Amino acid sequence: MKMLHRVALAAGMAGVALTPAFANHSWGGYHWAGNGRELTLNANTAITSQWDVSVGDALSDWNQSKELTLNPNSVSVDSKKCNPIAGQILVCNAAYGRRGWLGIASIWIDSQGHIVQGTTKLNDSYHNYAPYNSAGWRALVACQEIGHDFGLDHQDETFGNVNLGTCMDYTNAPDGGVVNGFDYGPDNRHPNAHDYEELKIIYNHDDGYTSATFGTNFGIRQVGGRALPSQGIGDSAAEWGRAIHRDARGRPDVFQKDFGGGHKALTHVFWAIGEGPR
Repeated sequence: MKMLHRVALAAGMAGVALTPAFANHSWGGYHWAGNGRELTLNANTAITSQWDVSVGDALSDWNQSKELTLNPNSVSVDSKKCNPIAGQILVCNAAYGRRGWLGIASIWIDSQGHIVQGTTKLNDSYHNYAPYNSAGWRALVACQEIGHDFGLDHQDETFGNVNLGTCMDYTNAPDGGVVNGFDYGPDNRHPNAHDYEELKIIYNHDDGYTSATFGTNFGIRQVGGRALPSQGIGDSAAEWGRAIHRDARGRPDVFQKDFGGGHKALTHVFWAIGEGPR
């Protein structure tokens, strides 16, 4: 049985009519290897109380997908470093510095293009202060960055248009409604039907093995016979490798760090409004 903290599916379905008719926002085809039926994945958290609701809601929302069974698990690790756990994901928050970003998601890829570990980092250096210390901004950033850890990309990267009703959509107004005279429409706090459709497309096949390790085991440091990097991705653009994609505002928002042999780490960045790499 799936372990659900909160059921927010109804809210996540808001604005379904605004989504395209078919899914097309996979992040480069990257996904966890699995059997094509249901991926069981440990979703570890090292968060403080101000993130309990937004991260808990995000994990519950993503757990609504028929392709994922998430096992939420609070762990005691150094959230500042947020070192990855092989075969699992880890969500952390800390004051990572005024480096321009609200959140980052990093996935480590094996030579077959499968995710073997993932992290999400939520930056309190921004979220502890206006305007980002709101429930809407926390929900949007947590939900989006965790969604990247499953291999999802954005549905839309324009900040100033009408919201699609999904956290996989950039916006200036995560709670929707009229802001500065413009009606942003629905909120962008949750996934929508388009996101669940994309997950079904991504995971609806048998890879012949799984890259997810169910059950917390901090001793596992290799997947597929290869040792995995055990250090976190770092807090600055200089540590994430080379930029391979830019957002609609021209800022580099995807970085790639190569480890050789087809193994690499990719980092998706959610920049604060008006800010960029430092």
